[in-house]
Amino acid sequence: MNELRATSDRLVALDGSLGGGEVAPLALRAFQRTQRILDQGSYRASVERDLEATAAELAEVAGWCLIDAGRFTEAHRVNAEALRLAVIAGDRSMEWFVMSNDALVSLYQGNPHGALRIVRRFSEANLPNRVRALFEIRQARALAALESPAALDVFDKARSELTESFTRRDPSWTWWVDQRELAVQRGHVHDGLGHSHDALRDMLESWELSRGKEHLRWATHITAANALRLSLRVGARQEAERVIADVHQMLGEVSSGRTESILRRTVAEIPRNIPSTLSGELEQIRTELD
Repeated sequence: MNELRATSDRLVALDGSLGGGEVAPLALRAFQRTQRILDQGSYRASVERDLEATAAELAEVAGWCLIDAGRFTEAHRVNAEALRLAVIAGDRSMEWFVMSNDALVSLYQGNPHGALRIVRRFSEANLPNRVRALFEIRQARALAALESPAALDVFDKARSELTESFTRRDPSWTWWVDQRELAVQRGHVHDGLGHSHDALRDMLESWELSRGKEHLRWATHITAANALRLSLRVGARQEAERVIADVHQMLGEVSSGRTESILRRTVAEIPRNIPSTLSGELEQIRTELD
C-alpha cells in the first residue's frame, strides 16, 4: 500500500514539472496494475478498502493527466472508473475530486450543459467550503460558455468562500485551489464572456504567481499560452513579448496537449502589424508544433 501511495505522489510531482502528455501513460499503467491486483484478489481482506481507495486515487491522477494531454474521451472513461472505485471504497472526498474533474472534461468537450448537470448533483450537498467553491468555479465557467452574465456572480461567490482558511473538513487535495488558481479561472470566465482585456489581466496575474515554481511548470506553460493568445487578440504587444519567451522555452520541456492546442490556434493567423521579433518567435513556435 505504501508503495502504491508513493507512486501516486511521484506521478503528481512529475505531472507538475513535465505535463500530462508525458505522465499520462505512466499514470495509466500504475492504475491498471492496481486494478489487476484488485481483480485477482491477491491481497489481504483487511486492506481491500484501502486498496480500492488507492486505485481510485491513481485513476484520478491518470484522468487528470489525460485532461492535460488533451485526451478528453479517455479522461472521461478513466474518471468513470475512478468514481466507481471511490464509491465502493466509501471515499466521498475522492468522489468530489473526480466529479469536479469530469465537469472540466465536459467544458473542454464544448458541453457546458453537461458540466452544469454535474454541478447540480452537489448543489444541495453539505460540502466543505473549498470543495463547494471548486464546483461553483466549474459552474461559473459553464455559464460563461453559455454567455450568461450570472457567471461573474457565481465566481465571486466561490472566491469569497475560498478566502476563508482551511478547515478540518477541507480535503488535503484542495491545496491547489489558491490565488493563482482563482486568477486563471476568473480569466477563463472573462474570456468566455468576451471580456478579453480582463481575461488577459487575470492570466498574467496567474502566470506571475506560478513562475519559478517547479511543481507548477505545467500551470506556467498553459497560462502563458493563454496570455499570449489574449494579448495578440487585443493588440497588447508588450504583454505578448513578456510571455512568449516562457512559452517558447517550455514548449519542448512540458508536454501538454491542451497547451499545444491553444498555441496552434494562436499561431494559425499571426497578426501582420506586430514587431518582426515577435512574429519571428511565433513562426518558430508554429514550426515546432508541426
